[in-house]
Amino acid sequence: MARDAKQIVLLDSLRKLQRRGATAHLVNLLQKVRPADIAPMLQYLAEQERIGLVAVLADKAPSLASRIIGEIHPVQAAELLSALPAESAARVLQELPSDDAAQFVSELPAEFGQRLLSLMKGEEAAEVQELLVYSEETAGRIMTPDVFALHEDTLVEDAIRALQQNKEAEMVFYLYVVDDRNHLVGVLSLRQLLLNDPKVRLKEIMTTDVIRVRTDTDQEEVARVASKYDLLAVPVVDDHNKLVGIITIDDVIDVAREEATEDFYKMAGTSDEERLTLSAARSVRSRLPWFFATFVGGLAVAGMVYAFSGGGVFPRSVMLAGFIPVILGMGGNLGTQSSTIIVRGLATGRIDMRQVWRVILKELRTAVVLGMVYGGLLAVAAAILYRRPLSQSGHPLSTLAILLGVSLFCSMMIAASIGSLVPVVLQRVGIDPAVATAPFVTTSVDVLGSLVFLSLSSRILSA
Repeated sequence: MARDAKQIVLLDSLRKLQRRGATAHLVNLLQKVRPADIAPMLQYLAEQERIGLVAVLADKAPSLASRIIGEIHPVQAAELLSALPAESAARVLQELPSDDAAQFVSELPAEFGQRLLSLMKGEEAAEVQELLVYSEETAGRIMTPDVFALHEDTLVEDAIRALQQNKEAEMVFYLYVVDDRNHLVGVLSLRQLLLNDPKVRLKEIMTTDVIRVRTDTDQEEVARVASKYDLLAVPVVDDHNKLVGIITIDDVIDVAREEATEDFYKMAGTSDEERLTLSAARSVRSRLPWFFATFVGGLAVAGMVYAFSGGGVFPRSVMLAGFIPVILGMGGNLGTQSSTIIVRGLATGRIDMRQVWRVILKELRTAVVLGMVYGGLLAVAAAILYRRPLSQSGHPLSTLAILLGVSLFCSMMIAASIGSLVPVVLQRVGIDPAVATAPFVTTSVDVLGSLVFLSLSSRILSA
């Protein structure tokens, strides 16, 4: 609660300073706050306030702006950078580590990204372009080429002196050792370097069995290697074993979290990008095809009910109930997706309790479209594929088809509502949403979906 109160005070101060045009005071205030604390607060500002704030920082304090941008997810950061004047955005990229800059440029429209690179200084732009050559989600794309390495014949005392003079080296956890052709031949910890005789050469004390990855190694494998061998940095080599960069622990942690989140969402048939874009249209496009398998399976169950009813196992009057699995299955899948997005977002801090309502509204808009599409498909499919058994019920075929379509629509709306709200309620009452959400959502969707279908059937068919 104390942190929330502090955020509210800071946000009010930022808005007041922006309205007054007090840019110097604004920059001075933000320089006293950690970038990791500033970045989450940007979501509470209106779009123009957010863009204006970053634009001011890009002009007055580009280093601070870059550190704040570096704390934002690449998709959101790219959207923010693309809203800035090209010169301002280039100043921010200029201050970023080359691997972060490459990641942001890859998320920008190609033309705008190339323009920013042309506005950056030659050396920094060249490093970014070099990283962009590598495929996405590989070691080459996420490495930094600013690696500190020394020749194997270097004396320990000279290595220490070189390390002291190289103040721009990227997180020196290890000292990598190379030969005349820049081949990676060994590694030293800083402890080894400091505790050895100053007159000893590096090749005499280095470890030759170096854990390394290639530029084309998948980033998930990089995270696995770093975790398995407890590494703070992983050297990256090319096909000829030449040292071309390193991947530091901060990037390894980001990769591990990103891959875990990606796998988590894939299991539910959705993606993290949906939460980030907050676009119902994109959400519908990404989910629409994957619901079709459940839809077809549900129709197959209805067909099996009809087939067995012909053998006297079921009376033909229960044919309509054969569609309950597709209605509940479609709703259950959507409820799982909605709850997954909310639960994972809350767990990683990418969604907080005040922003969550925007995500819930997006889920409901998505449910409306998906419900209309698949509700209509179910009505049409039932009327075409099961015309004969439905007609035998003694009710108009069109009425039964509409009943099925409306029931499916209602089931998906209920599922999205419950799947989105249950994690929030559980979080509010102090229960871990990751543990308790699935049973609540599954049971609630099945009970309420069945209740809606049976209630509508009873009302319509008894009329």
